[in-house]
Amino acid sequence: MVTRFFDALSVHFPEGERFFIQSVRHFQDQVTDQRLREDIRHFIRQEGQHGIVHDRFNDVMEAQGIDVDQITRNLRRFIRTTQKYMPEKYQLAMTAAFEHFTATLGEAMLKDETDMFRDADPVMRAMFLWHGVEEVEHKAVAYDVYRTAAGGGYLTRASALVVAMLMVHLVVGPVFVNMLRLDGAMRRPTVVLRGLNRLYGRRGILTRMLPEFVAWFRPGFHPWETGMPEKVAAWLKEYGEHGDPMRASAAVYETEPVSEAA
Repeated sequence: MVTRFFDALSVHFPEGERFFIQSVRHFQDQVTDQRLREDIRHFIRQEGQHGIVHDRFNDVMEAQGIDVDQITRNLRRFIRTTQKYMPEKYQLAMTAAFEHFTATLGEAMLKDETDMFRDADPVMRAMFLWHGVEEVEHKAVAYDVYRTAAGGGYLTRASALVVAMLMVHLVVGPVFVNMLRLDGAMRRPTVVLRGLNRLYGRRGILTRMLPEFVAWFRPGFHPWETGMPEKVAAWLKEYGEHGDPMRASAAVYETEPVSEAA
């Protein structure tokens, strides 16, 4: 069930990443700080790469019977409506909020307490860790653009995270349930309950993220307060030396790397 949770998130990533890029680009020319302008360039490049890779992964989802085209059309309509009626400043606040969620999830991926990918398929583990770690790497970019170029304040920022999480559950939730239905899991209540406990239980993956996640609501919060977690830094170091996400993922788990050809 945890696998399907990430699958349901992943199928929305390509369109979501494009929305994030557009939201930041609306304010790009208003950024005067050269370091932030360079960070924006890296952000756009990384988010673009994430979209491309998850487009390919969506082909795998399509082969499993998931109607990716319909999901994408629905999300695209939702995003177009959002862009039509929501002010650009609020779109940027939403992007910063979503980036906070994905960065917090990225940090949780490599925490010993959650350890959610240790026993995962090596290729899938490498893909999700690569994406999650890069979300941590650029976790403050949209926030800094919102705060400086857009002149964003606290109340808009705080409400944006509430709206963003409602959207995640309203948009991703039905896709998640449909995936479980296709797998036959909905006919096995104990499987569903165990999965929900793994995600939302007292020691669940998402529950353990809460302290870092709700820090967003503290006045004066900044994404870099959590720093760069040790395992995230180790992954980036290994990846920087070899450019191989399989090898980087194996290194942080101290396992033997598996080639993609295998």
